Order: sequence, then structure tokens, then C-alpha cells
Amino acid sequence: MWSKRTHKLLALGLAVALVASLGLTGCGSDDAEEPDDGDVIATDTVKIGVHTSLTGGLADYGFAAAEALKIAAEDFSGFEIDGVVYDIELVIKDDKGEPAEAPVVAQQLIDEGVVAVIGTLTSGAANAALPIYQAAGIPMISGSATAPDLTEQGFENFFRTCLRDDVQGAALGEWALELGAEKVVVMDARDDYSVALANEVAAAVEAGNGEVLRQEGQEGDVDFSAQVNNISAFGPDAVIFTGYHREAGLLFKQLVEAGVEAQFMGGDGIKSDLIGEGAGGAENVEGALCTFGGFAQEGMPGYEAFAAAFRDATGQDAGPYSENNYDALGAVVAAMELKGSTTPADIIAGLGEVEFQGIMGTLAFDEIGDVSVPGGGGSDLIPRFEYTGGTWVFMQ
Repeated sequence: MWSKRTHKLLALGLAVALVASLGLTGCGSDDAEEPDDGDVIATDTVKIGVHTSLTGGLADYGFAAAEALKIAAEDFSGFEIDGVVYDIELVIKDDKGEPAEAPVVAQQLIDEGVVAVIGTLTSGAANAALPIYQAAGIPMISGSATAPDLTEQGFENFFRTCLRDDVQGAALGEWALELGAEKVVVMDARDDYSVALANEVAAAVEAGNGEVLRQEGQEGDVDFSAQVNNISAFGPDAVIFTGYHREAGLLFKQLVEAGVEAQFMGGDGIKSDLIGEGAGGAENVEGALCTFGGFAQEGMPGYEAFAAAFRDATGQDAGPYSENNYDALGAVVAAMELKGSTTPADIIAGLGEVEFQGIMGTLAFDEIGDVSVPGGGGSDLIPRFEYTGGTWVFMQ
């Protein structure tokens, strides 16, 4: 049959098929409550891991993810399966934005008895942690790991609520061509995320008969003088950096100081208002453009209420991918309700079948774990932003 549960925050229904007669495995100690009508209701706790990056250069992204999940845990706690009411306990761990730390964090979460993990934040960390979670049979659902290969390696436990970089990369390259760019620099930071995105951007530009100069930096670099010299000699119409905002700000600053006049662009990795600080002032980033690996917030049925709740809880605006992380936890709860079980294996099976209503709209996952887009998909799904007045402003 079908049931609807009301979120405390959004009053959004989760339409899920409840499958009866499946055994339940509790994740904490059972208690009992005596309601007014005299019926006894059992209560339990289910542990959900949060594998994110709370320190290091991506701490602002990790903060957005963790705080969104705290809101989600409060909203989704109190779901019922076969007469047992479950509260959600988050176990939050920090991999510092370093892929080398990701397997350590993964093992810590497994050892603490989580039944599912929301994360990781980055594609590099996901590639490093996925084999650990797979071996333990723990479902992992990321709101921000966008590298295409993550769902193409045969990991049956991996799902994501963000769009892939082959979609975003095509959108970014096509946008540069729309702006009239004929000579385009595409620069990555030699990590899983930025290289994959750069490859897609370059392919899109070349498919449109644009000329591409590939450059590469390194995450943590502060001196881009060699790349700036190469870029200046090339005389580009656009410079597209596919890494994160730390390095992007420094690169754009050094290009401005070298007198390079080009349209600065990037992917979702640069969509942080902190980019102005790294660039020595917002003026060095003014007019920069970026895409984002998720759906446009303006079209999300639950975003306005979520953003208000996030602001009330933190005093800050909801950061990049915060809604994707909220919906990732919603998907896990929907999968548990669908299968009538809190065991990891049943959650994995449920994520492959569930359709639910979240902040972003009606969501489901395809056969390899990518978020399904009703009516298909394409680069026109990717939202565009401009950096103006010290913040990223939605364009379309």
C-alpha cells in the first residue's frame, strides 16, 4: 500500500511502498512509550554516518553538508516501521578534504555501527572510500561527488543526488562557445574531480570547433606564474578552471595582475563566496561565471522553506549542495520504509527501487545509482551563476 509522512520542516509527503513481513534489525536499545490510548510503542535509534570535510580548504562545503543533515535528521526522526518508531543519530566524521584520509574515516564509521553513510564530499574521497564501504556492505549516497566514473565501476552500494560532470562539463564548454569564445584555456588541479570535469569541458569546446589549451595546476598551489605565462601567450577568450575556489581565486588574481583579459569561468568547485578572499578581493573575480552540478534551486518545490530553516539554524545562507545532502538522507529513510528494514543490505535494495518527494522534487535512482531526471536530462539542466558584488548570483 502507499503511505505519506509529513516532514516537520517541509510538509512534503514521502510516497513509498511498504513491504510487510520483513525482519527488522534495530540499531540501538529498545525503549517503550505509553501513549494516551494505552498502546505501547517501541522506540529505537538508527545510526547514519556523515562522511564530509569539516576542516581544510573545503570546510565551507563540509559545513553546508553537515548542517543540512542535522536539519534532515531532526525532520526525519520519528519514522515508523512495523510499530517501532526510529530516531536518527548522526555520526559525523571529517576527512579534511584529503582522499588519503577517506579510507580511515570510512572504517571509523563502519566500526561505529552506521547502517548508511551520507557522503563523501568530493569525488577523490569517494573513489578512496567506496571499496571500504562496499566490502562492509554499507550504502553510500553522496550529495556532491560528481565524477562520472563513480557510478560506472560496479559499486552496487553507491548512489548520488547530484548530477554528473559529463553533463556539467558539456554545459560549461557550450556556455563558453555561446559567449563567442574561440580560444579557451581549460585548466584542472590534477585531482579526480577537476580532471574529469576538464576533459568534458575540453571535449565540448573542441566539438564546437573551439581551440583548447590544456593546463594543470595542483591542489594547494599558490604560485601559478608558469601557467599564467602560457595562458597569456595563448591569448584566450575564456579561461575555465575546473578545480576548487581556493586555487581559482589565486589563479584569477594572478591572471588579472598579468593583464590577461578573458572571461573567467569554472564549475561547481569555484561556487563559494570565499573565492573573493583567495583572489585578494572580490574585484578580481567580478563577472566570473560558473556552472553547478545540481538542479536550479529556483525550480525546487521545497527549497525556499529549507533555505529559511538553514538560515534560522546557522545564521548563514544554505551553502552549495546542502539541499542535495538533505535529500540524500530523505532517500535513505524512504528506502528503509520501503523495505520495512534498517539493515544495510535492505537499504541498498530500497535505494534502487524508491521514488520519493524531496526538496529538489520527485527523485529516484537509475540502475547504476545516478539520480534520475524525469523526462530525461541534458546540459540545459545545469544552472548558471555570475559572481557579482561578492556573491554568486543565479542567472538561469
